[in-house]
Amino acid sequence: MRIERLDKNKIKIVIGNDDIRMWNVDLKNFTDNTPEAQDMFWFALKRAEQDVNFTVGKAQLLVETIQLGEEGFAMLVSRLENEEELAEALLKMGKQVRHAEVKTRRKRGVCVPLRIFKFGDFEDVCRGVWEIREAYLGTSKLWKYNGEFYLELMPVDSFGIFETENILSEFSEKDKRPIFMQGVLNEHGKLLIESDAVAVIAQNFA
Repeated sequence: MRIERLDKNKIKIVIGNDDIRMWNVDLKNFTDNTPEAQDMFWFALKRAEQDVNFTVGKAQLLVETIQLGEEGFAMLVSRLENEEELAEALLKMGKQVRHAEVKTRRKRGVCVPLRIFKFGDFEDVCRGVWEIREAYLGTSKLWKYNGEFYLELMPVDSFGIFETENILSEFSEKDKRPIFMQGVLNEHGKLLIESDAVAVIAQNFA
């Protein structure tokens, strides 16, 4: 992912092939606004804030997508401070407006996506939890199902979860359908640690 500041209120985010594979996002499902695309988009905005000091604040965002052939695609993100700027931007785009998407800022306190990670044995659970114990913020549960261990995470900050995911990928497999898996665990799994599983494991086992 490469981020370039074009002017005071506009950035360019280049999504390369490595990013497409990592996030399982291409131009189509980005424009369809899938959960994976939303995760990638807000992660990119967090990177933009850190790398080029581009903050959203209370502004609306106008996002234009550009196909880059075999190299991936790019997002042109414009920060619009008021409705007049939004109307002017859409007017300038004319017929291209159908290729654009207006995204508002994510509100604090919204429910962030559930994550569930599958571990082959308890030793891997302990090793993974030890590595994330300081980075992860949120609720956590530990389940056992079909001889494997499942760490259920509900982060309080959707940005901070990405570091946790990268670390846990060394020890576990991220479930691709966490809502479905949560239902399976609730019905058939054995709940080993009901709350604060990360803290409990780090303090007593890891």
